[in-house]
Amino acid sequence: MLRSTLNYFPSDGKALVVAMDHGMIGAPVGFKNPKNTLLKVLKGEPDGILITPNFARNFKSEISKKTNIKINIRVDFMATSTIPGLEGEEEIQLQFSDVEEYLEIGADAIVTLLIFGRKNPEVIKDNIKYIATLSKITHHYHIPLVVEVPFWGKVCPKESQERSKFLEDACRIAFEIGADIIKAPYLQDRRAFKDLTSNLPIPILILGGEKMNTNEEILVTVKNSLEDGGRGIYFGRNIWQNEDPVLMIKTLYKIIHEESSIKEVLKDIKNEKYLK
Repeated sequence: MLRSTLNYFPSDGKALVVAMDHGMIGAPVGFKNPKNTLLKVLKGEPDGILITPNFARNFKSEISKKTNIKINIRVDFMATSTIPGLEGEEEIQLQFSDVEEYLEIGADAIVTLLIFGRKNPEVIKDNIKYIATLSKITHHYHIPLVVEVPFWGKVCPKESQERSKFLEDACRIAFEIGADIIKAPYLQDRRAFKDLTSNLPIPILILGGEKMNTNEEILVTVKNSLEDGGRGIYFGRNIWQNEDPVLMIKTLYKIIHEESSIKEVLKDIKNEKYLK
């Protein structure tokens, strides 16, 4: 394991991180009150949270009470419209924070986006340029650089097999330009995801994406990703949009760190709800 990630992961080399950087797109359902949502998440005691620099500053006292939680800082912004909260055809992306601010906050990792499939080559050029620059600085300070590789580009493939190849190439490029950890979608093609995690020399944690339909779907997705070589999760909506975020975090913790079965944790969820 790279020196920069030695202190990032718990002893089993896996992590449960709750993504809470969604305020960068507006005020989503379940996250309209950032403090209330944060307090629920912290009560669940995940391994880490993903937030913005100003979020970290404003809620420093609440976060500092949980000394074992790793702070991941988002340093870039993307949008598809000039109107907040709306989807459009624009390709807007830029770095808005830097390592200096990260060090001031005292965070544990920097998270940035690598978005392929852009129509405008200048956007991806600038994207790669600022990640490469960040990589040089983060490695100097032994700070883990997490590169998120989503299917957000306007010309990203839609078919499963093409997406598998797309993600394989995108993750490899992310590694080559300096990523210590990859945040990526879980693939429908489990064999392809297993090949990806086997070949890539750095950890892959899966992102949650849109809200899944059921608790069982969430848990099965996480369980399968771990069996296929994933090292944990960066989940947002599938935690704080859940009817019981605290219980969901604790349940996911059992899946990730205690290797509990789906049957066991679903029974626990049912019993918890009954007791309430």
